Amino acid sequence: MKYVHDLASITLDRMQQQFLFEIAQPYITKGTWPTWDFVQEVHVRRDQDAEAILASLPYTGGYGVGSAFYAFTTRIGRLQPDETIGLTVAAALPLSELLSLLAEPFLRVLHHMIDIQSSVVPQPGALTQAVLTSQELAAALPGLSPSFVDQLPGLLDQEPGTRGVGNAGAVRGPDGWRRGVTSTVYKFKKATDLGEYVTTTCALVRKWHSEQIGPTEPFRENPTTPALAEEPAPMPYIGQGILEELQSAGADSPWKVDRLLGLLGELNSNHADRHPHACLALIRAVMDHVPSIFGQKSYAGITSSVRMGETDKKYLIALANYRFPGDDVMHRQASKAASRIDMSDVPPPSHVKALLDQVLAALKTRP
Repeated sequence: MKYVHDLASITLDRMQQQFLFEIAQPYITKGTWPTWDFVQEVHVRRDQDAEAILASLPYTGGYGVGSAFYAFTTRIGRLQPDETIGLTVAAALPLSELLSLLAEPFLRVLHHMIDIQSSVVPQPGALTQAVLTSQELAAALPGLSPSFVDQLPGLLDQEPGTRGVGNAGAVRGPDGWRRGVTSTVYKFKKATDLGEYVTTTCALVRKWHSEQIGPTEPFRENPTTPALAEEPAPMPYIGQGILEELQSAGADSPWKVDRLLGLLGELNSNHADRHPHACLALIRAVMDHVPSIFGQKSYAGITSSVRMGETDKKYLIALANYRFPGDDVMHRQASKAASRIDMSDVPPPSHVKALLDQVLAALKTRP
């Protein structure tokens, strides 16, 4: 692993970003973090070594038993298959998908914790500690989602500056949870954005490690840890095999597929570079481009009139729902509200591939 002074100053390569995104996907879609077995299985199917990629990620602090560390992942080093691995708030720096789901609500909670801790009047014979409860938090910050509030104790314990120890540990009951707040939160008074929060956390971790263990030392690779191979090309959104089939089918059909292939090529490039607005606009363009191949005037005509398998129809109907974020991208005018569009709004490749399979069938059968 690579020791760094501050995670906020680090730029990850494409494979490292994709690795973090695969860990984030279950959290984005279901609100849970995956097991290490899941992460390994996803990568082994791409001929990639998840353990080597994890070992290539940067960290700050120390590495080893008793060391304080902070990284983009909640775990570093070797993991057992059934162990869970998650992402820290810092991971929202390279993954914009986590900004609105994880980082922004976390920072709101953090500053609420500062406020309630500041409101406690110190007493000579008592512990100066505010108590945060799920009920009070939901009332104070009504914009937080119920699922985020429910999972918050675990998230707080993953972050070094809010970790619950001793009396600060969370206790769950029939009406929700409660946990203590520690004076460590004062360190984040000036951390009003994600970059400042990560920089402050890294400084705290380095300080704690130096006090507990000694000066930080770069991690020495274990000889048994596999070396990170040369970065393979990322998996494209639409595979080369489908593109070649479309080109071949178009050559034997009166329908021209050059524009369709161009749209798909641009879609692959923008998906690899993680440009959600371009991806959604291009998918919308594909959906509007192909109906005439089926003898239809609109995408709705494809799903309602073209004969296909039930599973394929479900994919195409599901894809239709992504017209709404596509409309948002192309037609929403500038406003004072921040955009919430990110890569989690882009449909899974399976949906678009199902449409392209139907296009292939139509090109091969229609005169």
